[in-house]
Amino acid sequence: MKQVAAISQGLTRGLEPCRGRPGVRDVRVKGAIGVVEMDKIADLDGLKRRFIDEGVFVRPFGRIVYLTPAFSIAEDELQRLTDTVVKVIAKIK
Repeated sequence: MKQVAAISQGLTRGLEPCRGRPGVRDVRVKGAIGVVEMDKIADLDGLKRRFIDEGVFVRPFGRIVYLTPAFSIAEDELQRLTDTVVKVIAKIK
């Protein structure tokens, strides 16, 4: 439970900069699941490639960019993951 609580806090802190960005409908975290809900994602495959190009594997679907990290994820790895989501989301026009 401590691991999930730490992941939840990291996701909340790390994804919060997405809130209020153009095209972002909602940012939410439940336990070890983090979600950035977009108004729309026009090119899912292109967005997936952008994440991979940045060195992380995130598979968006529908209007959702979601993270379900392993409970064993290190704090710095989680921060890299959320930083990358924020960076990629910021580039969506």
